[in-house]
This record gives sequence, structure tokens and C-alpha cells, in this order.
Amino acid sequence: MNTPVISTPDLPADYYLTNFQLLVDWVQHGYYDLLNHEELHFLECFQQLQRNSQCLFVRLASRKGPFFRHDKLHYSEIDSVGQAATELVQVGLLSSDSLFDLKDTSNLLTKLELISLFNEHSQGMKQLRKEDLVSHLSQLLPELRNWKDWTKGQFGAIYQFHSQPIISNFLLLFFGNTHQNLTEFVLQDLGLFRYENYIIDRQHRIFKSRDELEQYRQLIILRENLEQATSAKQLIQIAGEFPISCTNEKLERRRARLCNQLAYRLEQANQHQLALQLYNQSHLPPARERRIRLLEKQGEFLSAWTLLNEVIKTPCNEQELQSAQRISPRLAKKLGMVATKKKTSSIFERQVKLSQLFDEQGRALCVEDIVRQSIHTAESPCFYVENLLLTGLFGLWLWPEMFRGIEGAFANPFQSAPLDLYQENFVAARPNIDQLWLLLENNQYADHVRLFWQEKNGIANHFVNWQFLDRELLELALLCIPVANLKSIFERLLFDIKNNRNGLPDLIQFYPETASYRMIEVKGPGDRIQDNQQRWLDYFIQKMIPAEVWYVSWQ
Repeated sequence: MNTPVISTPDLPADYYLTNFQLLVDWVQHGYYDLLNHEELHFLECFQQLQRNSQCLFVRLASRKGPFFRHDKLHYSEIDSVGQAATELVQVGLLSSDSLFDLKDTSNLLTKLELISLFNEHSQGMKQLRKEDLVSHLSQLLPELRNWKDWTKGQFGAIYQFHSQPIISNFLLLFFGNTHQNLTEFVLQDLGLFRYENYIIDRQHRIFKSRDELEQYRQLIILRENLEQATSAKQLIQIAGEFPISCTNEKLERRRARLCNQLAYRLEQANQHQLALQLYNQSHLPPARERRIRLLEKQGEFLSAWTLLNEVIKTPCNEQELQSAQRISPRLAKKLGMVATKKKTSSIFERQVKLSQLFDEQGRALCVEDIVRQSIHTAESPCFYVENLLLTGLFGLWLWPEMFRGIEGAFANPFQSAPLDLYQENFVAARPNIDQLWLLLENNQYADHVRLFWQEKNGIANHFVNWQFLDRELLELALLCIPVANLKSIFERLLFDIKNNRNGLPDLIQFYPETASYRMIEVKGPGDRIQDNQQRWLDYFIQKMIPAEVWYVSWQ
């Protein structure tokens, strides 16, 4: 089958300036009162720039800096890069008089340029890696110089970009997160991503005060420091800078997640007491589970037992309960108690021997695909679906409530889900979900799903993979999966969306003649059922949903 050619629209040469101006206008309109003096000064300067200078500024803002060589700046839509840069220097958005050591200077030069500039110091060292050459030259030339002196005036001017912190703040105010950036505008302009036309809540801002913005910035810095930390000393230092709480509910959740991550790293570094203190500051799982394990490790069995029973009585989610039930027998034995054993469920299991298969390039096929091919027929087609089919159906069913404009749900035009999707009050904030349950009870579900599949096709939805969920698979699912089964699956997804959207079986096989189906979790040699998979399998048994586990060995 030939791959269709996707045509993309031609964008204006200065499309990026239009997008940046939208960002600036958005922030100025929605967050003017939160901006500091430096940010307000930037807005005033930027709006007064000539268009060429605005273009150059945005171009540099999108590149890795903060230093740029004039001789490397070539943009066809900018009439004179030199004049544009001069204006940016005059208003303070660029500077051109920085002092460098040789190591920083070398980041802007190629190895050949270094050898040419410092030929008298690099004799016989042309075979060295650039890093080793720089290390050698830095010992001989340790002083600070400006760019012109280092390069003997050979490569023209150099500019330092100063506004990245301001732009980072603007992006954070616009998106409300750090993983989206101006690329979102371009992808939408090109038609590669489309978003639902939801109501953006301008009255309820993500950040209510400058303090909240600064708290978010602090958490970003701490997260970056944690990612780079390699020693217990560094982890302890990060713990000393960690905020005890945040004023904003969303920020508090973010703080609690980061608190758990830091505490776990401290556990690994044998800093158990400090880890325990941090877990005590977090209200999110797995904080209580980790506290139980640490208390047990320290011999405080009674305290661990008390906390464990608290978890069993009021678990935050199924994962936390499962972990507590697993710990309970061991801890009870240490206290001389008898723990109530969790009833084990019995899923249908099959041991199968299959031959390994290889593709045209001689690469071994994955075990799931081998099983799928072994049972697939025209009368009973089998698909590799894992976490895509049932969650996709769920996303189509939930669509009108998922994208309903409620307080604080949507803050920018590039969201594939509401901001409160994973929060405990997601369902309570949308009482009209009751109407969606009625669609299942009144057998109107299939028409509802078809309607949203047709009308919304290609629009970004956190649960729907449009390339995967084609018409054939959709119709087979609607025909063969009983509504009662779907209702049970949707109930569990809504109970804990974040944890339950994963762990679903690998394969689904349809039997159109009898309007039935079965799901199959495939385990290759040495593989085992994961915790999230076991929770789904237990649920399937409870709700009489057809599911099996196949253990494959090679013949």
C-alpha cells in the first residue's frame, strides 16, 4: 500500500513573529499585573522595535544561546541582520562586549578555527579531540578576553542574548507547564496538530499571584538540580532548599510529586531519616507506602502497622491498596499477628509453544505479534491494541464532558485534555457525566461514539490515537464488546484515570458472527504480570469480562 503524501501549507517567512506576538499579547492581556519591572520594560522595548529587529530577536530566542556569531546569522526575511542587531544592542536586548575565557570561546568555534587561531600553541595536536585541545589551550591561556581579541577580529561581532528568563516566564504563563513551547503554534499552522475549540477560562488564571509563579520557577530549578544530582551531599542540599508547601492546589500537587522523587533518591543514598521527613510532607502516593517500608526497615513495626491499616482502610487508589496488602503478611508476622489474606483471583491461563518469526530484514518479531498472527483469521480478526483501543473508546465517549468549559480547565489553545484531568474532583466538577452513563444504559452509546469519531477526527484528545483507531477497528469494537463490559471498564478508568489508563491486555480478538470477543495478555519467556496488569485482570474476573493470559515458550 502506498503511503499517502500529506501536503502542508506554505507559511509566511515571518510566521514565527506572528506567533511570538500572539504570546506577548496574551501575557500582556492576562497577566500584566503579575509582571515585574524587567518584564514590563521588555514589553515596551519589543513593541517599539523595527520589524526586522523583532524578527531577529525571535529567531535568536528560538536558538540555543546565549551567544551568537554575527557571521552565522543568515535569514532571508531580514533585510539587514547587522542593523537589526545594532538596534537590539541599543535597547539592551543584546550585548556585544562580553568577556570570555578560552573554554567559553571554544564553544563558538570549530576545531579547525581553534587550530588556525592558536597555531603556535597547537603544534602536533591536530589529532586530538576538540575537548582535549581546548583543555590544553586553556592551561596555556587562562585569562579573560573579549571575542575580538580571542579571534583577532577574524569572525566579526558576537552577541549575547539576555531575555531567555523573560521568555521562559511568558511561556509558563501562557501554557501553564514547561513541556510546551512555541513549536505548538507551528505544528498547528502546518495542520499537523488540531485542537478542540473549547472555552478558555480567562477569569480563572493558572497563576493568581507573582508568588505562585516564583514558586513554580523554584520547583523547576529543584527538579533540574535533582536530575543532575549524583551524590548524597547534593541530594541533602536540595532537600534543604525544598519548600514545605505551596499556596496553589496545582502547585502543591507538583511539589508533592517532586517531594516523592527526592525522597526516593535519598532512600537510595541511605539517607532514610531525611527521606522519611520528606515523605511526611507529601499527600500523594506512594508516600505512605514508602513511609511504611522505611519504618519497617528501622524496626518501628508498630508505627508501620498503624500506617498500613490506615492505608488499607482509606487507600488513595488501587495501586496503594495493592502495595499495602502485599506488605501486610510480612509485617504482621514480625508483630506476631495474623494478617487477613487477600483472596486470590484466577484468570484463565494458557501455556503455548510457538516458533519465533522474523521480518524481511531478519529481525525477530515481538512475541505479541507472533501470537496475534497465530490466531488471526478473516472470521476472527485479532489486533494488537494494548492501552489504545479501550482508552480510545473512553475518550470518544467522554468527549463532550472532557472538553466542557469549566473553571480552570483550559488556559491556552493547545490542550489535548483539561488541566484537572488527573485531579480527584474531575468527575464531581462535571455532573453531566451522568448523561453519558445514560447513553450506555439506553443503548445510544454506539451512535454517540460514531458521531464524535466522525466530527472530531484528527483533533487532539489525550486518549484517542487517530492513526490507530480507524473505522474498521471502531466498528468491530462497537459490534463485539457488550455495553455492560464497556460501562465497567469506563467506571474503573474514571475512578483513577492516571493509573488505570495503563495495564490493559496486549491483544483483542473479535468474533463478529457471535458479536463477542476476548482480550489476551501475552507474556514471553521470563516475563511476568505487572502490578497494574494484575489489577485489571482481577477486575475483569470480578466483572466477568473475557480476558486470558498466554505464557509463550519457543519450540
